[in-house]
Amino acid sequence: MRKPVFFLILLLTTANVFSQSRENIEKKFAIVTYVSDNEQEKSVKALIKSVRELTGNYRDCEIYVVLGDPDNFPGAALKGKNVKLLPLKMNKAFLEYPLAFKAFAAAQVERIVKTQTESLVWLDPGVIVLNSPDALMLDKNTDVAVRPVTLSNTISISPGERPNAYWAPIYRKTGLNYKELPVLTTIVDDVPIQPYYNCEVYSVNPKLGICEEWAGILTDLLNDEEYQSTACTTFLNKLFLHQAVLSGVITSKVPQGRIKPLPISSGYPFNQHERLAPEKQIASLNELSVVIFDYAWAMIPNWMNTIPTNEPLRQWLFDTYLDYLKLGDHLYRMEGSCNSYLITTKKGSVLIDPAGASAAPEYFKSILENCPLKAILLTHAHRDHWDNMEIWQTDPPVPIIAQREFITYNEYWGRLAPFFARRSAIWGRKPLPDSSEIQAFNPVVPTITFADEYTYKLGGFHFEMVHTPGETPDHATIWIPELSAVFVGDNYYEYFINNATLRGTLTRPVLGYIRALDLALSYKPEYFLMGHGSALVSKNSINETVGNFRNALQYIYDETIGGINDGKDVYTLMQEIILPDTYKIRPYFGSVKWTVRG
Repeated sequence: MRKPVFFLILLLTTANVFSQSRENIEKKFAIVTYVSDNEQEKSVKALIKSVRELTGNYRDCEIYVVLGDPDNFPGAALKGKNVKLLPLKMNKAFLEYPLAFKAFAAAQVERIVKTQTESLVWLDPGVIVLNSPDALMLDKNTDVAVRPVTLSNTISISPGERPNAYWAPIYRKTGLNYKELPVLTTIVDDVPIQPYYNCEVYSVNPKLGICEEWAGILTDLLNDEEYQSTACTTFLNKLFLHQAVLSGVITSKVPQGRIKPLPISSGYPFNQHERLAPEKQIASLNELSVVIFDYAWAMIPNWMNTIPTNEPLRQWLFDTYLDYLKLGDHLYRMEGSCNSYLITTKKGSVLIDPAGASAAPEYFKSILENCPLKAILLTHAHRDHWDNMEIWQTDPPVPIIAQREFITYNEYWGRLAPFFARRSAIWGRKPLPDSSEIQAFNPVVPTITFADEYTYKLGGFHFEMVHTPGETPDHATIWIPELSAVFVGDNYYEYFINNATLRGTLTRPVLGYIRALDLALSYKPEYFLMGHGSALVSKNSINETVGNFRNALQYIYDETIGGINDGKDVYTLMQEIILPDTYKIRPYFGSVKWTVRG
């Protein structure tokens, strides 16, 4: 009769030890990350979910989320037990410097946990924890857990090489001697380098003040105008300055024997999987503790086909990604060849520009099982927005609605298909296609077309389509007042429009873009949804960002018209017209010169 009592005592003792073990881990282990926009908020929501559901004894650890823009993105969706939201404390002059805030966010939390935590773990947005993160837990013999950078890029320097103008001030401020440094090797391209560490995933002993010194040195370098103008002249140099400084601080403050090398399974570079040496590639996501998805979730919708995943993790990832795709109630976004949007109503669903979702249709189709597709709306006639339409057709077919110039535009494109195929190959730096390789151009044919305006109604929602020619002659803006959401297609980019394309196409009038943006802004939307790139969410950020873009185009237009009327030729104006620094637009897809010429 005593056996059951013995086993009950053993069970209670084991449970008590387990509880104490978990409690000790919670006290010793804290995570810090950051959020500065809607995309990052969705990513961090997934990160928090992964910690709470997949990490075993670590599941109740404290998670600090530093908010870079709390007025517009207060992190409401992230609130929960042991999640602490903190407004970023940093010189606002540094906000425009790429990723500099990571140092200040880490230092801010380091000061808070210094006396109570042994392992402060930094995880970037875009990182997911799939198993117990034991490798990031520090012990009495280690002060840092980190791994070398994934790629050497143009930043790293070879072992024994004298520091260049970029690294020399970092070495000087940290007291490093380049002749005495250990040799590391980059993860993907296997390049021997002086210490240069990845800072998307790492942990530090907060008592050492590593992050505090990191933020201090970075402040000095950001304030050093000569250093910025001579050593930080490229985007990559700016982008990775925070990482270079942290590498210098770790190397100077922590003896090599107390630096714990992170295994690749605790910071797996998902986007570089296919470039890894075969012996470094994992066979399944189930093998990983921490994976760096980076931009994969935002821009590679079929990411689950890259690396096999076994159940139940596969279903967990599917459900988590589907939640990530949700922008708000009734509204989903997926970016492939373009942004595709799915709007659900009590009477069914509507797809806007479906081609982007065709790379991984299973996510939207899982929603359509319970909320059937009722219509497809097209913002414009570019193929990357309507291709693979057969994936979404039903029996009987749902209506496809577009502006009537959609058909004319594709007739034009079809007549010149061989020319465009060759021109696009040149533009994309690809081999010229043989005539036999050029596929027949068979565009989708809308079943409903309109001239100026058209409203489609479903389930209490109004899809108001307005003709706004700009990127294409048929372009339409779509406004859904019930969601306070405006869909602008390709009449807006995060960077310069390409209104004088190298591959050749119909005229793209700058005033068309301006008028389309004026219309979109007049709605005072909560969601500003473009054809490519992350959504803009919140009225303040929309007004500031889109208004800046619109005013920059107006400035170039006015200066160009003025120059034409003064008798100047196009090449003179291309050289003379310079956009003031107040307009912060990246010259990536297009440029000021091309806009002037267009």
